[in-house]
Amino acid sequence: MDNSLILTVIDLIGKTKTNTLIDRGFLNETIKLNEEDILSCLKKYKEVDSDFEIPSSDEIKVSIEESVKTLLESEKLGIKATNIFDDDFPEKLKNIKDRSILIFYRGDLNCLYEKNSIAIIGTRTPTEKGQNIGEALGYYYAKEGFVVVSGLANGCDTAGHIGCLKANGKTVATLPCGLDKCYPNDNNDLADQIVENGGCLISEYKIGTNPSSKNFIERDRLQAALSLGVLVVECAVECGTMHTVRFAEAYDKKVAVSLHKDVEQDIDTVKGNLYLLEQKRAIGLKDINDYKKYKNILLGYKIYC
Repeated sequence: MDNSLILTVIDLIGKTKTNTLIDRGFLNETIKLNEEDILSCLKKYKEVDSDFEIPSSDEIKVSIEESVKTLLESEKLGIKATNIFDDDFPEKLKNIKDRSILIFYRGDLNCLYEKNSIAIIGTRTPTEKGQNIGEALGYYYAKEGFVVVSGLANGCDTAGHIGCLKANGKTVATLPCGLDKCYPNDNNDLADQIVENGGCLISEYKIGTNPSSKNFIERDRLQAALSLGVLVVECAVECGTMHTVRFAEAYDKKVAVSLHKDVEQDIDTVKGNLYLLEQKRAIGLKDINDYKKYKNILLGYKIYC
């Protein structure tokens, strides 16, 4: 299906309603990128919600023009797109309740097909020890053949990406904005390194989209969906990292937390590690032996203590 068509429908009615149209079979590969087909498709949403306001023909026309322009401009920037009807759309993003419909990417999409992948995430303001451990974890799991998934944020995310790159591994960054932007701006060079090293930057948002609280939460679910497990380097009890943890739990993914000496101290940005452990929601990782055990758990091996 034409990416412009999917983007047009999403821009007109949003991702949730678009997903419903797909589930009902109303939006399918027989629909073409023209006002008549799209209007006919959208009218069928009335069967789901009688109060639904159908966009006008003029609104549809403008949206089609903007979508085509957006994708052409994206291509000029080296940004590609794939949608749920395409053969190359990652299965991991299809097989979740709140699935993706359209993603934009820079780099090698094959990273998203890899079975062995791990999310390494955490606070933007880690302790010095946490920063070092985040990098060490990225390095270790990359050397073990895992794709490292994170969010390109400052702190633990950056550490995980850098550690992976130092091991010459492939890493995926999920962004809360259009790929014509980089968030944070000071990680522009890191984003380029990820792509140059065979990794991938992905986003559900078209170019020109700025980060928002909603987008951060939505991108957090992609980190969980793309990974066998989620490893928290450091985090507070209430923080963005916990969104990813909750998504991981909903997707039945194994969660682990780093346990180092600073975790025992009274520091807000590491209290979340102990909280998750005390709640029996995570596995604690103290040393290389624990890293290996967690790796084997993710790979489905039986662990004998």
